[in-house]
Amino acid sequence: MSLSIQFTAALKRRIEANLVIAGEIVATEVRRNVNDAPRGGKTYRIKNASGSYRTHTASAPGESPATDLGALARSIQTEPDMQNLRIRILSLHSIAPYAKRLEFGDLSAGLAPRPFMFKGLDAKKRQAISIVKNAVNQALRDMQGIRPI
Repeated sequence: MSLSIQFTAALKRRIEANLVIAGEIVATEVRRNVNDAPRGGKTYRIKNASGSYRTHTASAPGESPATDLGALARSIQTEPDMQNLRIRILSLHSIAPYAKRLEFGDLSAGLAPRPFMFKGLDAKKRQAISIVKNAVNQALRDMQGIRPI
């Protein structure tokens, strides 16, 4: 096996593992943004399925969405795409179909954006990039002094 093939395999293994770590760091920040969002918006009374009411204070425009029952935070997942060496951080539509409307707003409903995905990425982008760069550097260090087979 040539040195080039060995290096490529070692590099791919390191990047794959560290992409998952970097993605989880960003996803954790996104979940934190939702769970710890300021609540500068309106307060509502919402009727439960049982007929009783609960109170929810929403976020204000520009703030991350304030969690109510936790579905939005639970919907944040990572999806590795190792064939293309990337990872997606997404909100599962089946759990929180309103996530896109919150992130970007909805002019037809008069809903201003409550960004949470991009806010999480911006907060952790440098750390995620650093993790992947360190993986490449570690793969280079691992290959130093190894002779081709």
